[in-house]
Amino acid sequence: MAFVTPTVSDFKMHFTRDFPYGTANNTVLDSDISKAIAEAGVNFNEALFSDQNTYSIAYLYLTAHYLVMDLRASTQGIAGDFPWLTNSKSVGSVSEGLAIPDFMLQNPMLSHFGKTYYGVKYLSLVFPRIVAPMFSTPGGTQP
Repeated sequence: MAFVTPTVSDFKMHFTRDFPYGTANNTVLDSDISKAIAEAGVNFNEALFSDQNTYSIAYLYLTAHYLVMDLRASTQGIAGDFPWLTNSKSVGSVSEGLAIPDFMLQNPMLSHFGKTYYGVKYLSLVFPRIVAPMFSTPGGTQP
């Protein structure tokens, strides 16, 4: 089944309260969203979805993830480093510890999605479609 890729308008309707849209450099531009939609298309497998609605929702969350990553990168410029997943941080007497699932730590692509709320939400939508339940059934064959 061929699905219709969400548009900039679809993105703005879905994430009405999440981003400061506008035309100034300190807002999210339509060109920023278009770029993120194109980036999401590179890593999107439409074969995982059976209907347009589910496809669109997952595509929009993946687009939002790429948009946030692009916006973060644009504020750092050429001196920016990629912030890999960190399971603990401390500043002075304050510390924070996180439990990052092993399946994310062991997979560079999945760990990338763990950098934003939108990426984690995307994973929650696709993970049941990419991880199949495995079980064994006793039996045998006859000669």
